[in-house]
Amino acid sequence: MVNSPIMADGQDDTSDQRAEGEPGTSPLESAAPEPETESNEGLEPRTGEEPDCSFAARVATGEATCPIIMGHRDTKVRCGRKLHNAPQGVDEKPVCLMHSRDPHKQSGPALDAFMQEFRRILEYAGEGEVHFERFIFPQLDCAWSVFQAFCMFAEATFTRRVDFRFATFTKEANFLGATFEGSANFLHTTFTLNASFSEATFAEDTDFFRAFFEQGVTFRHVTFKNNAGFRGTIFKQNADFSKAIFKQDADFSEATFEAYTFFVGAAFAKGAYFTSTTFELDTDFSNAAFTQLANFVDAEFQGTVDWQRSRFMDRAVFRRTKFCPQHEGQPSAVFGLASFLRPSEIVFDDVDLSRALFLNCDVSQVWFTPSVRWGTRFNNQGLSLFEERIPLTTEFGKRLQRSGQRDYRAVAQVYQQLKKNYDSRLDYWTADEFHIGEMEMKRLRGPTGGHLAGLPRWLHRWLSLVALYRYASDYGNSYWKPASWLLGALVLFAALLPLPGVGLKRQGIGQTETFASVWRMQDNVERNLWAEVRLVGKGAITSVDTATFQKNAEYAPAYPWGRVLAVFENLLTSSLFALFLLAIRRQFRR
Repeated sequence: MVNSPIMADGQDDTSDQRAEGEPGTSPLESAAPEPETESNEGLEPRTGEEPDCSFAARVATGEATCPIIMGHRDTKVRCGRKLHNAPQGVDEKPVCLMHSRDPHKQSGPALDAFMQEFRRILEYAGEGEVHFERFIFPQLDCAWSVFQAFCMFAEATFTRRVDFRFATFTKEANFLGATFEGSANFLHTTFTLNASFSEATFAEDTDFFRAFFEQGVTFRHVTFKNNAGFRGTIFKQNADFSKAIFKQDADFSEATFEAYTFFVGAAFAKGAYFTSTTFELDTDFSNAAFTQLANFVDAEFQGTVDWQRSRFMDRAVFRRTKFCPQHEGQPSAVFGLASFLRPSEIVFDDVDLSRALFLNCDVSQVWFTPSVRWGTRFNNQGLSLFEERIPLTTEFGKRLQRSGQRDYRAVAQVYQQLKKNYDSRLDYWTADEFHIGEMEMKRLRGPTGGHLAGLPRWLHRWLSLVALYRYASDYGNSYWKPASWLLGALVLFAALLPLPGVGLKRQGIGQTETFASVWRMQDNVERNLWAEVRLVGKGAITSVDTATFQKNAEYAPAYPWGRVLAVFENLLTSSLFALFLLAIRRQFRR
């Protein structure tokens, strides 16, 4: 049963007035008198309520009936209504009035007969099922209607505008494969149970403004040839727009998706607007194509949003976009293998990317404003990507595994691209922080094959040249570390040079001085200690002379092991001094 105004062309004005001012009024009580055209009975009626000219009676008499298949595509139930006398060439084969493309259905007696049959089907079904499969509808006004039956509009064609404003579907609504040749208005429409618009085609503007879907809804393989409006729409359960095609603007601004959302393989030919849209669970945009502007300003993603293999062919704006997944260890946004055809037009502004994944995605030219927030390394030593922190046991973490460990080479590539990005914008400090991450990945990578790979990997991580580079200067980013190491090296060699077996010898004097030789048993302890201190001072002078390559040093190592130690000091202090200069340059370059 339906409680609402259901009118057509000749009653537009009255219907509009009721839709705006009298939602409780039903014109079914004052329906137009029955026309003298076909009786147009529906599917085989219930026992005891069968009209005189029923489907069974017509079959028994051999009368030709409408051959259109009703119900689902695999059913064998035919319409069985009386054939309609349509103008020649209008229909491919003789069909009933409800399935005819007769243009006279838009007004006059044919329209009255169509609407009468439409109302009869609804009243007869009560709270059961109503079958409008493959009907050819004229202009349809169902504003403020309450549909209490399971409505089957599968493969129906709406030749003029359709108005379901403020309508309520208390049971399932099935528009599978329906064609809307005119505008479709679902403003404030409520769908209490599941709704399906899969494979439907909307030729003109479509408006679901503040529509309310209490259960799941599917728009799979839908084609919107004109503007599609879902502004303020509420989706309480799963919403599926996979493989949907939006040929004009698609507006989901201020919509709320409270469950899982799917835009897998969706194609947006014009603007895609998700301004201030809220996604409360995981959202999947994988393989989606954004031909023009993709606007996610002030959007909020409370689950993981997946843009893997998506294509952004023009501008994309992520300004004040909130990525705040509720589960620890899960990424906030995944851009793996996403392609940016105009990377300089991709803008991330005032967003938290500390848990975003950019693996195998070129971000070397994407615009990241200074307000973007990245993860930080231990003790704030550089910036950190989520690729090196995500647990490998998670769904996305498993994709980072190579030979049983994290794919550090792929993670290093992302760091390298971000370093290049910030370098090109003259933000050298941020670039240097990503440089630390790049070098850390090179240090952690190590050998992967063989049964004894653990030991070489450990040695590579903690004792390789890359590891020493880290200890000495944080990969060239700290000038305090090499300066401290340089000072420590000078003090160490100052203490080592006077050792027995090394010794110091003054130029022109053959006597060698060591800690043992300056300690005289006949002298008191205090005098001996001062002699040792003076010798350390001589060692310090020698250490500095050696580090600075002085040719005419006052003191020199006396024994071969001392000369070996001096060579080692030359190499060490020169390297530390070079790292110091490199760090100074990186910190203050212009």
